[in-house]
Amino acid sequence: GSGVASEADASALLNPAWERAMKGKTGDVWTEPQMFADMVGPLNAADAQAVGSLRFERVSAQEGAGDVVLYVPGVDFAGVSAAQQFRGLAREGHELWRCFVGPEDRTPFETMVRHLEVWVRNKIAAGRRVVLLGESFGGLLSLAAALRLGAGGRAGALKGLVLVNPATSFERTPWSLLGRALTALPLGDPLPPLAARTDLELLEETRERLLQTPYAYLGSMALAASVADPAQLGRIASKVVTTMFQSQREDSSTFSSSSSADGAGRSDDEVNPMLRSFLTYPEQIAKLLPPDTVRFRLRAWLRDGCESVSSELRLSSGRQSLPPTLLALSGGDRLLASGTEGKRLGPLLERRISGGRKRLQVVDLGPDIGHAPLDGRTDLAKLLRESPVYQAPASSRDYVKNYEPPTLEALEEGSKNIEAISSLVSPVFCSVDPATGARAFGLAGVPDPAAIGRPVILVGNHQLLALDLGPLVVEFLVEKGFAPRGLAHPINFPDVISELISDSTAFPAEPERLGPLDALGLPFELRATARASLEAAQALSGGEQRDSRAAAPPMLRRRPSEAGSTSTGGGGSSSSSSSTSNNGVEENFGLNGGFAKWGAVPVTPRNFIDLLARGEAILLFPGGTREACHGPYDKYKLFWPEKTDFVRAAAKYNAIVVPFGSVGSADNVQFIPQDWGALEPLRMALPGPLRGGSPDKPTASPFSLAVKSGGLMPVSESLQTPPSFPGVVPRLPTASQDAPGFGDRFYFSFGKPVDLSDINPKDRESCDAVYEELQHAVEGEISWLLQARTRDPYRDFLRRQAYERIANLDNAPRTVGGGPLKGGEIRSCGRRAPSFPL
Repeated sequence: GSGVASEADASALLNPAWERAMKGKTGDVWTEPQMFADMVGPLNAADAQAVGSLRFERVSAQEGAGDVVLYVPGVDFAGVSAAQQFRGLAREGHELWRCFVGPEDRTPFETMVRHLEVWVRNKIAAGRRVVLLGESFGGLLSLAAALRLGAGGRAGALKGLVLVNPATSFERTPWSLLGRALTALPLGDPLPPLAARTDLELLEETRERLLQTPYAYLGSMALAASVADPAQLGRIASKVVTTMFQSQREDSSTFSSSSSADGAGRSDDEVNPMLRSFLTYPEQIAKLLPPDTVRFRLRAWLRDGCESVSSELRLSSGRQSLPPTLLALSGGDRLLASGTEGKRLGPLLERRISGGRKRLQVVDLGPDIGHAPLDGRTDLAKLLRESPVYQAPASSRDYVKNYEPPTLEALEEGSKNIEAISSLVSPVFCSVDPATGARAFGLAGVPDPAAIGRPVILVGNHQLLALDLGPLVVEFLVEKGFAPRGLAHPINFPDVISELISDSTAFPAEPERLGPLDALGLPFELRATARASLEAAQALSGGEQRDSRAAAPPMLRRRPSEAGSTSTGGGGSSSSSSSTSNNGVEENFGLNGGFAKWGAVPVTPRNFIDLLARGEAILLFPGGTREACHGPYDKYKLFWPEKTDFVRAAAKYNAIVVPFGSVGSADNVQFIPQDWGALEPLRMALPGPLRGGSPDKPTASPFSLAVKSGGLMPVSESLQTPPSFPGVVPRLPTASQDAPGFGDRFYFSFGKPVDLSDINPKDRESCDAVYEELQHAVEGEISWLLQARTRDPYRDFLRRQAYERIANLDNAPRTVGGGPLKGGEIRSCGRRAPSFPL
């Protein structure tokens, strides 16, 4: 019953002619040649809408509802290669159309683009939304039309664009020359109908027909070997062999029963129809693509189309926008360079798509999928449904609201990772009691925002290379039970950076430039062959991988069935903890979004305001990356911006500000000189980090371009300078009580809290005075630490290490002092040596 119902439902999906053509056929045009003959002949001879030379047929039974999806086929332009996808697309509610022309057609590329544009505009004028679905040459033609039509939201614009192995890479293949060679093979005179009466006679007659028309058989074999992938070729071989064995069994059965009274079995003058279809398939291809037609389409369609589209894509952005686009590429395409096309075409499309990277999805169909992927293995309807054409861009992650404090296990793991650094620098923390003004070791003097019901802002200096972050955050989590939410540079958040650099207005991509081969003025065919030869040589030498996964751009994804999720744009989430220790790399340097695990948020006005409104503890370094990347003569110098907006915002939300200072990181390293004199060539030969940086002369960065227009309040000025870490090496000898060196101790001091409840946020003079007061307070804490540490006998690295190694033999745990984990034990935090007397 269920099988009958599903078959009945499916039968209503396509128009009657297509239902008859598809009835009983489960393969594709490669494994069922008769399917190809049944469709190309009767279906393309039927009445259809016409715009110039292009003819359009509605394939789906449904009309007038859903979006119009127009399938634009490959260079055969018969419109049947994707037949196995038609039911699925119709089942999604689309009104499915296809376009086609006959083999005699000689319409040039630009004229075809105009005809396609007219048809689409007519549909849009009738109130319909149109999605162009182009495969191979159809992808090239669809892209050219889309570049004229533009994106949705305007009159006459497209809803979406789907490109499957588009022939935009034709200019990087040798087919412009190889195609000419194949079409030079003799076509021969028209062949008479087959006269064979048995399978053996059919095989012999096929051999004779091959000699009479080499083009049909050799050309078709070359085409099949290039278009079909190993799986498709395997299915073809299996069908042929199975058919031949079946024929032999039937012949044997007929012979053994020929003397019986009833004469049962297949007669000896009957040819197996399946075998006949396979052996005469090349002749059908030759009728569809005779030599003159192939030569014309190689020149007037593929060559002219590639040059037209390439020149349009090379133009600067700001021209006609493209609609949301799905680009599906096969890594195993042997006909076109689809395996590497995403790397070249993706950024070019991204520049022209309205919405940038968020509205472009590049799908890797797999390394074993060839040029014709639209058989039963690919679910095109699902790919389209989950693409940016029908899915809104994933909203940016809300780092403020979506933060979850770490579990005890995650804190233990993070502490273990940070301990690799903390055990070397043995951080010391002290704070000022708000009531008495006395200093004490620990963080008791820092208010808990949850306890007082007000936001607390920790404002201080950033240490060199941002090495202060890990020990600072872990200490707050263990002693106080909460982590101050850091306002961090966007570079620490992969998804934010991805959005910034994909914004074509903030970071316009460089237009594709003409290469040396173009400058030589060589004919298209020679240039294309030269490019293909160069890419092949690079692939053989390991310089460039044809597998699209191996050299994929950031937006290139595996197809959903293999990747486990769709790739509709935006960044995926990852586990907040890992069982593999990373020695504090992610926690200290923010790699892979490591800062976000401990509550950090991208520094934006909205995030700062949201944190204040939620009454959070906020960690703010007004000097930003300029302080973290300072030069050899700027140790512990503040680089605060002139704007004081953060004080005004803090006053509006009745915040308490705690100034703090920290020292130690810059004393662990030695800066590499910028000028080596006669040894300058040796310096330039060193790896980048050892070559030495120049914080005073940073290079241009996409981050600075994107941030500049953001008005990021207190740190906007520091964000104009992109991170440019200086070249440093460990300072030797090791630190002593009165001299810096490797292993110098980190010291943090939190000063007296400043209550902003009496500050009017509209009074700029008062806010400026508070800003100046806080800056002086931070400088005072730094000066106090620099003096106090000279009284610390355990600043001496070797002495301190000896003490702590012995003290940590019992591996006593630390108890979490507050928050939801209060009372929990952390065993990875080592005991620290005593410090200076207070």
